[in-house]
Amino acid sequence: MKNNKKSITVQSLIDQFDFEVLYKGNVRNKISIPSLNRTGIELASQLIFNKLLTTVLWSTNESKFLDSLSKSEVKKRFKFVLSLNPPVIIVTKHFSYTQELLSIAKDFSTVIIRSSMSSSELYLTVASWINEKLAKYTMVHGTLISVFGLGVLIQGESGVGKSEVAMELIKKGHLFVADDAVDVTNIGGKLHGKTNAVSSSFIEVRGIGILNVAKMFGVEKVEKSASIDLVVEMKKVDSNVTLQRQDFERVGKQTKYKTINGVKVPLYVLPITPGRKMSDLVETAVTDYKLKQEGYSSANEYIQNYRKVMK
Repeated sequence: MKNNKKSITVQSLIDQFDFEVLYKGNVRNKISIPSLNRTGIELASQLIFNKLLTTVLWSTNESKFLDSLSKSEVKKRFKFVLSLNPPVIIVTKHFSYTQELLSIAKDFSTVIIRSSMSSSELYLTVASWINEKLAKYTMVHGTLISVFGLGVLIQGESGVGKSEVAMELIKKGHLFVADDAVDVTNIGGKLHGKTNAVSSSFIEVRGIGILNVAKMFGVEKVEKSASIDLVVEMKKVDSNVTLQRQDFERVGKQTKYKTINGVKVPLYVLPITPGRKMSDLVETAVTDYKLKQEGYSSANEYIQNYRKVMK
């Protein structure tokens, strides 16, 4: 049976962050679990799994624990962890037992590298990068634009004008991420979207064709990825039904949501009618969402004022 589990090599990790390689081991070792493992249980010589598939991180806390052990016991604990074949061990400048570790590393294939970053910095950078590389992506139809720093997934049926609105937003200074097919993943309960290798920087505008956003507006107008903070659905108005009778928000008190990859994302459904500039409405939706995140609701204030007048 074919194994579809994603992995990255230790060499790709080294190339990405330019770590100092202390012991080369086997740089083709695979990292297949998205986390940094402090191996507290393993350093205590307790066995849970027969193999470590995660990136191991040792710093100040591990040094303090090892301070309580004899030199021979320290090496014994190191041998136990290395026997579990972790793909790579990252030590920081605050780890006090690097030389002891290197003295026994030659008998194992684990790569040992050193970073000048602190543990917290490594979690923010390395762990996030591994997480993204190992994440499973699914394809979602829509156009992803970063508007005022928030990722907006513009959706709607084919031909509704998503790409045209995206072009207007780019001209206003917002950033293009992906058009038509957006690769989406759920990382820690947060949606992230990116373009695929084929359509990177390209957008299709009906009547004109395929356009290269980076070439037309500059590479600074294109982002490789963005979070997906809200969804804007563009919806054609049924010409046989009045706008008032159709299912569009009038007050905005209740937030609608759309579930993508198991994550509920705020949803704004915008009707397309003559005279409406959709790019302005997308910006307005983002501003309204930001205000709600800060605890302010225009709808609630309006309702309160109405009740005061009615009293």
